[in-house]
Amino acid sequence: MTNYSKNIGSISHATMRAADLIPRFLDELESQRPLSRVHRKLVRDIKRNLPEGVLGGKHEDYFDTEDATWDLEALFDALNEYCLPYFYFGAHPGDGSDYGYWLSEGFADDFEQDGNGIKVNDTSEVPAGYTGEVLHVSDHGNLTLYSARNGKLTEVWGIV
Repeated sequence: MTNYSKNIGSISHATMRAADLIPRFLDELESQRPLSRVHRKLVRDIKRNLPEGVLGGKHEDYFDTEDATWDLEALFDALNEYCLPYFYFGAHPGDGSDYGYWLSEGFADDFEQDGNGIKVNDTSEVPAGYTGEVLHVSDHGNLTLYSARNGKLTEVWGIV
């Protein structure tokens, strides 16, 4: 089972430089469990291109190349695969230099309308025997997504 519990919020802030982002994104990708074989290979391949002294790399001008741009794009794509449901990996919508895992904007408003599941103010409102997704929105605005199977709720993620 994948441990996505930490995949909420910022992992890099106040920089948009490839020289800062690539090593940080590599560390983040390597911390994912389980890490797919394809992503382990991606990490190895990118590390070979890094400048000497940066995570064991050897190429001094790497961050000024198209390879760095492509590698950064590949890291965004890879990290996106480890997102919680309804999250994305990328820049924060209000701060383009804050990268991490963010809940899609308007998610709570669109959840029930899009037929994703049911939205409740209290978990006691979940119909007996219900199977599907349940979004609990508290009176304080906290969000918790549950997976329901025959009325039994399992928390997927929560944001306070």
